Amino acid sequence: MRKPAALFLILVVCLLLPWGCSTSRVVEPPVFIWGSRGGTPGRFAGPRAIHARGGLVYVIDRSGRIQKFDKHGSCLLVWELEKYDNGTPTGLAIDETGNLWIPDTHNSRILQYSPEGTLLLMFGEYGEEPGKFIYPTSIAFGDQGELFITEYGVHDRVQVFSRSGEFLHRAWGDFGEGEEHFNRPMGIVKGIDGLLYITDAVNHRIKVYTQQGERVRIFGRMGTGPGDMQFPYAIDVDRHGHLWIADYGNHRVQIFAPDGTHLGSWGRRGSGPGELAEPWGVTVDGDTFYVADTKNHRIQAAPVLTFPTTTVMK
Repeated sequence: MRKPAALFLILVVCLLLPWGCSTSRVVEPPVFIWGSRGGTPGRFAGPRAIHARGGLVYVIDRSGRIQKFDKHGSCLLVWELEKYDNGTPTGLAIDETGNLWIPDTHNSRILQYSPEGTLLLMFGEYGEEPGKFIYPTSIAFGDQGELFITEYGVHDRVQVFSRSGEFLHRAWGDFGEGEEHFNRPMGIVKGIDGLLYITDAVNHRIKVYTQQGERVRIFGRMGTGPGDMQFPYAIDVDRHGHLWIADYGNHRVQIFAPDGTHLGSWGRRGSGPGELAEPWGVTVDGDTFYVADTKNHRIQAAPVLTFPTTTVMK
């Protein structure tokens, strides 16, 4: 497969802003950028679903293509979704075997692919009833092999399925603004503590649950300051348990401790290196994080940095 011509390396200055501190730390990590607008391998039409594991990066854009890259941005494989005329997925997850699980958002179903692009499983149908979907958005894997699937449309909720697609008669949440409600839950990830962290996008907050559906805490609010959010979409966790959140409306990635303490942010609005335009996706693999820089039609990657967890001044 032809390598993307737009791959390049450049050094930029990134600001990390610990909440409430009087000074900011300035770091200068290398930022890798690949891709540009287009339909050929290595280019994108609005990338938004992204996930990386084991040095491989998978990206889905609005053209209905799934592209597979190595960690340096070389395109290894491209295949098309079976159906994408209604719209394209908003999320993507990789299980422990390397298989891809895709909530096919606008087709109200779940797809499983092998790393080579072979369709292995498809389940789900349109409907409001338990076990059916309107717009599924993201998937997390439970300790007992469950699939925790978020959806919006009528009943904004989390539903639980087996790996074979059987509904396990467990679900929680509904549409609304209250503590037990969601308004477009867009991302879900299991933390290293075993809890489920969910981006409640239109309520501009993060909701935390046990795998049994018991609410543990809520953090975040609408705003533009450090720790504030405007439409948090994707979420991932690094090896230290820190949460990485694509803050779509604020054109940045924010990093939090599991208890909701704000640790830092990366990016600002723009089209230059280290700048973002409405990022839909973020993922962490080892010591690198990757951002789906959606409106700039590219991927940006940089080293994971160490953030304070106990010395934040409030």
